[in-house]
Amino acid sequence: MTKKINLVLSGGGARGIAHIGVIEILQEKGYDIQSVSGTSMGGLVGGIYAAQALSPFKNWLINADIKEAIRMLDFSLNLPGLIKGEKIMKKIAAMLPVQNIEDLPIPYTAVSTDLTTDKAVYFNRGNLLEAMRATIAIPTIFTPVIKDRHLLVDGGLVNNIPINVAKKLNDYPVVAVCVNADVPVTQEQMQIMKPSEDAEKEYLSKLENIQKHIKSRLLKRTSKKDPQMSYSKILDQTIHLMIAQISNQIIQEFPPEILIQIPRKICGTFDFLKAEKLINIGRMAAKENL
Repeated sequence: MTKKINLVLSGGGARGIAHIGVIEILQEKGYDIQSVSGTSMGGLVGGIYAAQALSPFKNWLINADIKEAIRMLDFSLNLPGLIKGEKIMKKIAAMLPVQNIEDLPIPYTAVSTDLTTDKAVYFNRGNLLEAMRATIAIPTIFTPVIKDRHLLVDGGLVNNIPINVAKKLNDYPVVAVCVNADVPVTQEQMQIMKPSEDAEKEYLSKLENIQKHIKSRLLKRTSKKDPQMSYSKILDQTIHLMIAQISNQIIQEFPPEILIQIPRKICGTFDFLKAEKLINIGRMAAKENL
């Protein structure tokens, strides 16, 4: 098989950080990525990789602490979404050496969903930052992107793993990375994700601080029968189920030459503080499948 490939990266919230580890292994093994197509977190990581800014982005994720996480939360007041996302995108913009998709060294496509037409929107030209912001706009979490009277949100609603895009570009094999796979978490993966007791307490404390910070903005409706079924947990599980089904359908219709799968139960959609562990999960999965 030729080393030239088209790379496809699925959405999946924090699990999409594993894409960084996959890309690192692809590069180490000499694969020549000819294009990258992605949705949601896959679209974000893919765009940053295409702009050759993956290293500073990785370092930012790994070194981000609780103060940095809270600093990035710019709440919206009257807009349909909890977070505006302007602070996050401004931080990312500072890492990017190019502004337009046409200026990237390889073809790049990000997928968004147009709520005015109920169809997918494929960004393969124009402003890179706008394309990435539109593809990660998880409904109710990030405010939508309004463009030419169209309301753009997360592409995972319609095409969570855009293999069809990559297959139209050329005849090179497609390597697709699905971070919502219905596969069991292996013992090795558990070991990577399992923190020490002290680390687990520290992590839960960080999450509690973030929840306290956003409590006045997001109403936490808790079931009396199950206190664990909070707004955020219900949303998390809903996203899990929805994008997993969409991903499975697309993979069956457009089977890639190589499929790298990350279990969807490896972590929660919003576990971004586990970046380093998730990158290692991506590296492990890539090694096993390549």
